Amino acid sequence: MEGEKRDKDVLIRDARFSDIDPLTNLRPPRGLHADRIRDPHLSQDARYVVAESNGRPVGFGVIHFRGDPLWDRPDQVPLVMDLWVDPDLRGRGIGKKVLRALEQTAREKGFSCVFLQVQAERNPRAVELYRKLGYQPLQSRGHRDPYHTVDDEGNVKEGTEVIVDMQKWLD
Repeated sequence: MEGEKRDKDVLIRDARFSDIDPLTNLRPPRGLHADRIRDPHLSQDARYVVAESNGRPVGFGVIHFRGDPLWDRPDQVPLVMDLWVDPDLRGRGIGKKVLRALEQTAREKGFSCVFLQVQAERNPRAVELYRKLGYQPLQSRGHRDPYHTVDDEGNVKEGTEVIVDMQKWLD
C-alpha cells in the first residue's frame, strides 16, 4: 500500500524563519509557527523541529522544557505540545522520527521522561503510535482541557477538548 511506504529521505532539523510560510501552508494559522520559531541560542525553554522531504516541510513537532504557569499541569515537562505530519504522508514513519528527535533532545538535557497530550477519541492513530513508542496513559479516561487559539486576523477561539496525558520513561 502506498500509505505504508516508509519515508527514508526525511531530514529532521530545527525550524527556521524561512519555514513560516511553508509550515503555514501545511497547517494554519501563521501565528502558530511564527510564535514558536526562535533563535535556539536565545532560549533553552523549547525546541521546534521540522521534518523535511524533497526540500519542503512535511511535518513538525515542538517540545517545551519549562512549564508555563498558565498550564493546568506545569510540572509535566518536558511536554510535547504538537506533533503534526502532512495527512497525505502519515503512516510512513515521519511522526516517529520527529518524536524521536524531540525525545533525544530531552535526554541530552538530562530529563528522564517525556510527557505529551493527545485527543484520544479524535486521533486514535496517534494514540497507537505513542503506545508503540513506549508512552503510557496517565488516566484511564480523557479529561477536559481548556485551550485558546488566535487566527491570522487576531480572532480568539476558546473552548475545551478531551485529552489524555501520556508519559514515556527515557532509557
